[in-house]
Amino acid sequence: MRRLSTFMAVFATAGMLGCPPSIIPDTDDNPASADLPRLPPDIEVQDALDVSKGDKVDFKQVTAFDSGKGKITVIVGNPFGGPHALVGEAGVYTTSAELISNKVAFTPDEHTYELAFEVSANENYLLKLTATKGKADYKLSFGVTVPPKDPCEDVECDENAECIEGKCVEVKESDECKPKCPRSKTCVAGTCEPWCGGGCSAGEYCSHSKNKCFKDPCYKKVCGSNQKCRYGKCVDTKPAPSKGCDPPCASGETCQGTSCVKTGGTTPPPADDGPVAGKIIQLIPQGAKTFIVLDKGSKQGVKVGATGSIAGVAGQFKVTEVYTFRSKAVIALDDKAIGGNRNVTINR
Repeated sequence: MRRLSTFMAVFATAGMLGCPPSIIPDTDDNPASADLPRLPPDIEVQDALDVSKGDKVDFKQVTAFDSGKGKITVIVGNPFGGPHALVGEAGVYTTSAELISNKVAFTPDEHTYELAFEVSANENYLLKLTATKGKADYKLSFGVTVPPKDPCEDVECDENAECIEGKCVEVKESDECKPKCPRSKTCVAGTCEPWCGGGCSAGEYCSHSKNKCFKDPCYKKVCGSNQKCRYGKCVDTKPAPSKGCDPPCASGETCQGTSCVKTGGTTPPPADDGPVAGKIIQLIPQGAKTFIVLDKGSKQGVKVGATGSIAGVAGQFKVTEVYTFRSKAVIALDDKAIGGNRNVTINR
């Protein structure tokens, strides 16, 4: 909250000092607002800017669920309907007001704009759109390109083996050297010599498969606790294997896996799929109906066609789209009937 307050002080103070009575109040021009509209991955969001009505600045909160290269596409006006009337700009910022993307300028003859930036998993970012003249509707979409996983990331090999394409491959020496060279040396033209000519310089490592020194991508890289550096990236270390039941089982019980069960009994079955509680993170009004974006997705067992209810609101919604950590549903009510109610129950 403190970081968002800093952003508000930088960008929003001027807009909060007061407006003429004829100006329509804007609801998404304050980056510190708890109800700031969100831009979820892979879901299109529509909005508008209109300088004549005082709607000059829009903020959208962006959250990535994976680290990678983020891209926000902004479509201003109708690409098939000729020039639009909006002049302004857009950019992506951290919650401390640091610009982290390219900045784009809105011009009447151009409709599609792209903002590129690096994202970290579960970090919040702010998209800021500013209008200096005119008005126009716009559409937003956000996606993250996740780099492919290194197949050797979680592979540990013995000293005399090297990971290649996810598998530990034994480093075989030439049969020319007899007797066989010790582990500290390799056979070169019939002579046992130290690996990589006796060692590598600082910031390098010796590849036993090629007997050459290569740049070490982990050199001077500092990782957090319970992490280690592999191929230039900090990765979580594997948790220690389970040691059975802790505390030990009581008399008349036996340990199965990590649970104590009565002797002769079976491990209690996992809870069946029942309703799951969630929250609405965005409302998208569509006349007499409203699309709602929920904070639960396929990871929580939500499926297309599932129904649910909003606490304090009559009627049910139906899930129409499901993503990994988000889902989209529709309810036959306008957004005013939903009001400030945000707690939902999703039937799985």
